[in-house]
Formats: sequence, C-alpha cells, structure tokens
Amino acid sequence: MSTNNLPIKFYSFLISIIPIVLITGPFLPDLFLVIVGIGYLGLTYREKEFLDFSNLYLKLFFFVCIYLIILSIVSLNFDSFKSSIFYFRFGLFSLALSFFVFQNPKIIKNLLYIFIIVYFTLFIDTIYQFFYSKNIIGFEYSNPQNFRITSFFGDDEVLGSYTARFFPLFLFLILYSYKLSISKKAHVMISLVTIISFVIVLMSGERTSLALFILVFSFIFFSSKNFRKVLFIPLISIVIVFILTVSLSDKIKNRVLTQTMDQMGLSSKSERLVIFSKTYEGHYLLALKMFKEKPIFGHGPKMFRFYCSKEENKEENFVVNHACSTHPHNFYAQVLAETGIIGLFILLGIFIYISFLFFKNRYFQIIKKQQLISDMAICLLASYFMTLFPFIPSGNFFNNWLSVIVYFPLGFLLYTIKEKKFYV
Repeated sequence: MSTNNLPIKFYSFLISIIPIVLITGPFLPDLFLVIVGIGYLGLTYREKEFLDFSNLYLKLFFFVCIYLIILSIVSLNFDSFKSSIFYFRFGLFSLALSFFVFQNPKIIKNLLYIFIIVYFTLFIDTIYQFFYSKNIIGFEYSNPQNFRITSFFGDDEVLGSYTARFFPLFLFLILYSYKLSISKKAHVMISLVTIISFVIVLMSGERTSLALFILVFSFIFFSSKNFRKVLFIPLISIVIVFILTVSLSDKIKNRVLTQTMDQMGLSSKSERLVIFSKTYEGHYLLALKMFKEKPIFGHGPKMFRFYCSKEENKEENFVVNHACSTHPHNFYAQVLAETGIIGLFILLGIFIYISFLFFKNRYFQIIKKQQLISDMAICLLASYFMTLFPFIPSGNFFNNWLSVIVYFPLGFLLYTIKEKKFYV
C-alpha cells in the first residue's frame, strides 16, 4: 500500500496530532482515535489484510473486552455498560497505529517533531506560570488546598501526568530517528528532554507523576548500557535541580515533601502510618469491601462511585470520611473491586511479565555481558512498567483521556515486534 495513498496520509495526520489535541481534553483525541480505528478496519477489509487480527495479544485484549461487557450487563448499570461496550476501540487503535506506522514510517518523525514542540512549549509555559501565577495566554489556575501548575491544561491537573507518561515514548521516537549508540544528536536530545520533562513534572506539583517519572527513568537507566551512559549527566542534573528547587521554593517543598510526610503519617505529630493519605486509604478500604462482596467477578466497570454513593448504602458503606469517589485511585484496587480476581490476575499477569523481561534482560547484561532487549523496546516496556506499577496512586482505569495515553505506546510496541526490532 503506497504512502502516497490519501487515506493513509489522512489517518497518519490524525495520529500525529493526537498528542496536541490531548491538551484540549478527552473529546477530540477520543474522536480521532475512533476515526483512525474505523479507517483501519475499512482499509484492511478493502485490501484483505487480516493477518494482524491473529495476534495473540489482540485475542487476549478482546477476551477482556467481552468479559467487561458481560460484567456491565450483569451490573444493570447503563454507565457501566456504556464504558465497556466500546472499550475495544483502544485496542483497535493500537492495532491501527501499528498498521499505519508500517505503511507510513514518517509518522514517527512527525510525532518526534510534535513532541519536541509540545514539550518545549509546556516547559516555557510552566516556568512562566510558576513565576507569574498565569500561563503565557493569561490563564490563571488556583487550588486553595494544594499548589498546582496546569499550563495549557486549564482546570485539569494533568500536566505532570501527560509529561511523565509520554516521556518513554518520546525517547523511543528519538531512538528510532537517531541511533543512540553512535549519534551525538540523540545524546543531546535525550539529555535535554529528560531534564525538561523532570522540571515540568516537579513544578506541576503532581506527586504521583513525579513518582511515575522516577520509576520510568530507573527502568530505562538499569535496562540499557547505552542509556546508562547517556542518562548519567541528566541524572546528576535532576538531583541538582530537585535540591535547588525544594530549597528555594517553599510551595514545591511543602507540596512534594512536607505534605507527603504529613499525609502518610511520617511526621512527628502523626498518630500512625497510612497508605499515601487517609483519603486514599479510605478508597482502598472501600474497594476491598466491594471485593469481599463479589470476589470472583466484581461489581462491574465504573461501579465504584455508584456503590458508595447510593443513599440506602451510605451508612453501611461508610469506611472513613471522603472514601467515596469516582474511582479508588489505584488500578489494582479498582480492577479488584469492579472486575474481581479474574481481572486482577490479567492486569497483574501483564505487570509480572514485563518485570520478568526486565530481570531477564538484566541477567543477560550481568552474566552474559550482552543486552537481550533493544533500547527502543525498553522505552516502550518502561511505559507499561510505570503505568502498571501496583504501589502507587493512579487515575481511573476506564478514563477516556488516560486510556488514549496508555494505549498509544502499545501501537509502537506491536510495530516493533512486527518489524523484529524488539530484541537486539
């Protein structure tokens, strides 16, 4: 199929600008995702190219989709059914992304340029908003309870999440475009992107995103000898930036260190240790209560908020103040409560497999003095190691905006496997 094909160019364009439209909210990226998925189905049907649909990972994903739909039907809740009936669109998008990158590899270079523009713009805007309390287009955001910088995301406190979650994909795009082992340009770009990303995440005031960045940085650093050489100077720079920032800024010091210690019960005035905070601990206790009621299959997707907010159940479901929310702020707690132990095994199984690949790769490096997994694959695996790490707060597993970001690197991972670039 020719790259001059107009439909290929159109869908490639939509894929390339998804990182930009994600800044506007969930509607446009979700719309583009659906259009790309439908376009992919149309093209594969026209060309009779159905080989991608025999993929083992795809079969597992669609099994999960069917499982979610069945749970939603049993839950007798329309919102639950609505979230699960079209959940397959995310897996379809990943498959479509892999297909269109194969047909038009220029997507990778285009995305690289877009990420460069987006990250540098967010970096400048973050610094500006930090000093002037408004961003460069005049938007002001204030959270009386906690310090936050949101840049162009407006009222959505996701600047740090966006930056940290796309960071490993950004590195992948650099590696694909420039060879890490020989290109000085790649070294400079990776160093700058790493430092800039850390500054954005730190100044956003999002502690979870800061933890995510540290996780993904550590995964990549210890997985690749090439990356260890390149990331050593950025590592030193990150430490210096962190020390200077928390020393000079009371806002960030209070948000990142003082509040964290107080909420986790680590300060001298605390009565006991808690899991992240009393609010988060309440979420987890309520999720555990839901799991005990329906341990095998759970209550159904997106049922956490309905379970705890029903008037007739409020007193019965009371665990601690503020325990009720739209979701329990941890993927595993949410999956356990809403999809039961079956859903938990699937999610945990994926994380264990990624961890196994990490340790197997480390074994090859230490014992056999060679790297098993390619640097490009390490970046993409790091994305899912970070996302699925159990011991950290997270967003809503079924959130559209977050799902677009989570499934975006999967398309490149499928492409890397298809092109036999996963292993060295």
